[in-house]
Amino acid sequence: MDDQLLDAIYKCLVSSLSMESTIMVREGNPITEMLFIIRGRLESSTTNGGRTGFFSSIMPRPGDFCREELLVWALLPKSTTNLPSSTRIIRTLVEVEAFAMKAEDLKFVAY
Repeated sequence: MDDQLLDAIYKCLVSSLSMESTIMVREGNPITEMLFIIRGRLESSTTNGGRTGFFSSIMPRPGDFCREELLVWALLPKSTTNLPSSTRIIRTLVEVEAFAMKAEDLKFVAY
C-alpha cells in the first residue's frame, strides 16, 4: 500500500465512541459506515434474516472491524447508490472506541 493511499484512508477516518449496551446497527438496516475497533467489546449476531431456530454470534475485539458488507459493496465496480443492508445486529458489551469510515469515503479509497 503506498503512502498516498494510506494518507487518503487516514483522512477519512473519524473517531467514534459508543456507550455500553448500545445497539449500533440492526439486522436489515442500511449500513452507513464501517468500524475499526480500537477498544472495547461488541457482540455481532444474526438470525439469518429471521430464520426460525437459527442464531450465530461472534465477538469482534480491538483490531477487528465490522460491517464488512459495506466493503463488499464498495469494491463492486458497478455498486448502486443503495447501501447494503446489515446481515447482523451489532451491540456493545462495554464502551467501544473505534474509527469509522463513511460509505462514500470507503468507496473513494477502494478505487
